Amino acid sequence: MAKLPAQKALGWKPDGPLSSQDLSDGRKITVNECAAVAGATLWQQQGYRSSAGSPAGQQLFAFPDAEAAQSAYRRLVADMNNCQTVSRHVQKREGVRQDAVVTTTATTGDGTAWARHWTGVGGLSAPDTQTNHLYVVHQGDHLTLFQFDELAERAAPPHDTGTDAAVLGALAELGAKS
Repeated sequence: MAKLPAQKALGWKPDGPLSSQDLSDGRKITVNECAAVAGATLWQQQGYRSSAGSPAGQQLFAFPDAEAAQSAYRRLVADMNNCQTVSRHVQKREGVRQDAVVTTTATTGDGTAWARHWTGVGGLSAPDTQTNHLYVVHQGDHLTLFQFDELAERAAPPHDTGTDAAVLGALAELGAKS
């Protein structure tokens, strides 16, 4: 798996073994409250924990061909570009302050990164104040994703989103080796 953002500062360690699932039955994998990946034939995931206990996950999705992967990437980008609206709707439904702010933090020729700062509602995200980071890179017939959360309740140095283009580059490098 790729070098993780702020590896030294956050002390990322694997949280369990690498898992792999056949998705040829058509299942979609939910990424967060806003987006899901559909059309993949294989899903691999490696979980991580920072020294402060914050979770992260790195995922690889394989598709039947490059066109299917590109289509999934476009859907994910569209979903994430609507994530602020969706997140605030979820907050309203759950009776939580509607404070979600989602920003695109970096783009490259084959990838996009976002940060969502909000009061989470539990379920897919932890409850309480947090920033969720999502990176997606499309290469050929696969997508590589990396997600991590900065939870207000767990002290850790804040992630510098100015490095997000470099994170996308590291994920692209990983994907090129797949």
